[in-house]
Amino acid sequence: MKRLFLIGVMVLTAVAGFAQSGERIDTLKERQKVLKITTKLNKLQLDYEKEKANNIELSKKAADINVEANIATTEFNTTNASSTVKDAKTTIKRLKEAKSINKKLAKSQKTLTKMEKKIAKLQAKIDDCNKRIKFVNN
Repeated sequence: MKRLFLIGVMVLTAVAGFAQSGERIDTLKERQKVLKITTKLNKLQLDYEKEKANNIELSKKAADINVEANIATTEFNTTNASSTVKDAKTTIKRLKEAKSINKKLAKSQKTLTKMEKKIAKLQAKIDDCNKRIKFVNN
């Protein structure tokens, strides 16, 4: 009888020990998942800051070039045909340059909005995982 009681206690102790380690493993897996997502989030935030700096630089260039293009379009003189042709050619170059910079700026802004959405999604995932970890711990 004592043997049977002793064996029963040992089995219950082993089962309880495995159950606790299973919960702990699940918690550690969730934490590992949170760390991976946090790493992705940090990398994405660094890329976002780089793109933001690039966007600011592009917007300054675009503003300068747009001002130059606007001034160039108003400076036509019809008294001399050859100078008008030269002015038209330089105006075309400036307008093409302005168009190119404006396209780059629009692309940069689109990239920034996509990155903001990704950052928000990753942050939501991290918050969700943290809630699950807190719930499991309690």
